[in-house]
Amino acid sequence: MKPASFKKYFIALILFFALVKIIASYFLELGNDESYYWLYTQQLQWNYFDHPPMVALWGRIFSFNLLLQNKIIFLRLGSVLASALAAFCIYKTVALIKDSRAGWFAACLYSSSFYAGITAGIFLMPDAPQMLFYTFALWMLTAILKDETKWKYWLLFGAAAGFCIMSKIHGVFLWTGFGLYVLFKNRSWLINPKLYAAVLITFIIASPILIWNIRYDFMTYRFHSERVVLAGHHSNWYNLFEAFAGQLVINNPINVILSIAGLFLLARKKQVHPPLVLFNFIAIPFILLILFMAFFRTTLPHWSGPAFVALIPIAAVWLAGVKSNIIFPAAIKMSIGIYLAGLTACLLLVNFYPANMGSRAQKNLGQGDITLDSYGWKKAGEEFKNIYTKEVSNGTVKKGTPLVCNNWWGAHEEYYFCRPLSIKMIGLGSINEIHHYAWLNGVRSTLCNMANAYCIIHSDENYDAKEVYKNYYSSIDTVAIIPVLRSQKPAHNFYVLRLSDWKNNVLTIAK
Repeated sequence: MKPASFKKYFIALILFFALVKIIASYFLELGNDESYYWLYTQQLQWNYFDHPPMVALWGRIFSFNLLLQNKIIFLRLGSVLASALAAFCIYKTVALIKDSRAGWFAACLYSSSFYAGITAGIFLMPDAPQMLFYTFALWMLTAILKDETKWKYWLLFGAAAGFCIMSKIHGVFLWTGFGLYVLFKNRSWLINPKLYAAVLITFIIASPILIWNIRYDFMTYRFHSERVVLAGHHSNWYNLFEAFAGQLVINNPINVILSIAGLFLLARKKQVHPPLVLFNFIAIPFILLILFMAFFRTTLPHWSGPAFVALIPIAAVWLAGVKSNIIFPAAIKMSIGIYLAGLTACLLLVNFYPANMGSRAQKNLGQGDITLDSYGWKKAGEEFKNIYTKEVSNGTVKKGTPLVCNNWWGAHEEYYFCRPLSIKMIGLGSINEIHHYAWLNGVRSTLCNMANAYCIIHSDENYDAKEVYKNYYSSIDTVAIIPVLRSQKPAHNFYVLRLSDWKNNVLTIAK
């Protein structure tokens, strides 16, 4: 089939998946993580406590400078578009390595990955812009290996790696893998000025992260090092199995199987495409590092997502060599089918599962059901608006009385409870608990009367508010319980508390 024909298939693929993701965005409320990254957009910085700044800029741009932040689809629009462009980069990468048919396979596999197609393809997450710049970097690395004399490829790779790091620190594995390739496969590049020019561009673009951390005593690195340090943790085979299973699922089992088959092919062949060897240097150490860490402590499946994306070209090239002249091999159909079935199941479970899949006890109703992270928050926020308005009208509290939270995921309540009322959320706790709220508190606490405050406790994470807030307020009363039903059965509750007698003790950090 002519290359132009595969371009038509590719365009149809991208439009189809974009439509699917937009529909999914409409039926899924923001989750904890997304709400927190939305919080980033409220105050742009060169870096944040947990992550680089690109996700904040992404959300800001595609919500038209927050003018449309009330519409979730616009907060997620950047992720949908980035996913489409990343699929294009993968297509171009593999087409350059082999041909457009293999590129078509790569685009299909990328789009059907739960990591690339949902975590980084629907949700407002740092992974979304990261994947755009990451896949573009893979494309430029392929171009370098095809023609190392062109300065533009080196410089574009340096820029892509820099912006990838500014999206998520995992982007450094691009340079780690490239560096290993240079050391083991092409040492002549150690005297190539283009290599050092690319390094310099990456450093300049990513330098705001370093400058910010120097100013704040390397807060980001100290926080993340505590999450990955192995000292004091014992080996745990269950953690390792869980991490392996998580990687298998989130990257789509078919994709992983095809990638492994492609790796075996590489091992047997005497001559292989150099870019595929380079992608091995990027992916394999990354995956092994995460699995090694998982042997000692809990990791998250999406951490190694970029590494598996780097293996997709290997899978696509192998599949193109095995299945000649077939547009839709069974493996591609299965991969796309699993993705669509998984996404559909997710939407149905979130919106229609009777009651919840967790605790049925009233006190912690819904605990353990992750689907409740994206269900019922908007409705509960509307109920709280009525409660708040009534208490202001009868003089119980003053207009503008804020909400408080004791952890970073208070951003979830802020989006659904504070934003519609244009009131502030104040974080009360240590820096490791409230994260970005420590920077927001300084201005926010001066713009509202802290004498009284409200606190929303989700039954999924019920805690003793009197104990948690004893250093901040002397009196705490329950105002109301907001029940949320799903399929006409109790799913979870929101406890509305009123705090009084402020002790003037809020953590703030200057911007």
